[in-house]
Amino acid sequence: MNPTPAPADIPERQALADTTERQTAAEPRGADGRGDPEGSDHPTRPTHDHTLGFLRVSTFRGVATTVVHASAEAADGPHLLLGIHSRGEAMLVRPGSHGWACLPGEIFVRDGAEPVHVRESAEYELHLIRISRRALTLTDDQVRDLGRRAPFAEGPVASLLGTLLRQLVTTLPEEAPRTALRLAGAVAELVDLLAVEEADPGPQGRDVLVRRLRAYVDAHLWDRNLTPAAVAEAQHISIRYLHKLFEGHGSTVGRWIQHRRLEEARRELARPGREDLTVSAVARRWGFASATHFSRSFRAAYGMSPSDWRDGRTNAGAGRG
Repeated sequence: MNPTPAPADIPERQALADTTERQTAAEPRGADGRGDPEGSDHPTRPTHDHTLGFLRVSTFRGVATTVVHASAEAADGPHLLLGIHSRGEAMLVRPGSHGWACLPGEIFVRDGAEPVHVRESAEYELHLIRISRRALTLTDDQVRDLGRRAPFAEGPVASLLGTLLRQLVTTLPEEAPRTALRLAGAVAELVDLLAVEEADPGPQGRDVLVRRLRAYVDAHLWDRNLTPAAVAEAQHISIRYLHKLFEGHGSTVGRWIQHRRLEEARRELARPGREDLTVSAVARRWGFASATHFSRSFRAAYGMSPSDWRDGRTNAGAGRG
């Protein structure tokens, strides 16, 4: 298996990322409800604020801008934010990390203790639903995990929650108080379920995801910073779920990275006419921390040193030639 560039998550996500980068660079922004200049943390004023039972819904409308929602823990106590679009699609921006594309119909969840930047690509209507942590049964770890996950698009719980939220944001003023409280309770129960659901796409979906993860590893074998945590972040999944996927295929992430590096190094050392190729150069090319570490790992895997393998294979190739 030769290293290949990691495929894009889906073409729509890459196109959205390219579009938002161009549009947000060109769009003027001000303090008129259409967002703030790039890099600003000043909150964007919502077009409307509504309540539904114990939920607070802020609606933002505009064209191709960045919606900034500032942390409000001190005023409102610990809470989560649920985000969903009635119109438009966006990139969720996290400082110092990868962004996530949020396509139509997807829900994103963020910890209310952190600011949220939503970079809209075109005309949009965005709803941010604030739900108190007191209404949820989630642990701190579950809250952190939800806030770090990519937008939810599939799965039984995400589908139910998305359908309910889309209906609620269009009928907010019409709900009677008792009905509103029960609907808010239903939202809270679904968020609790969303936290414990592994967003498992089923056996076929897991196989597709593992192939994508392996392709990403292949394309980054040279990177000494290629770790399970880096792979999980780049593919927008939790590290816990990453380990679970590889366990289902009889390996660990770290072992798979090591295995692929050794395979490619062994293949390169065996090419005829490369007697001048040093073990150190091959170790660097395939992401090993040092030639010593590479030689020790190679001997443990194949029962001989890298130089013995190189000399035996290249000499054999020359003799056949």
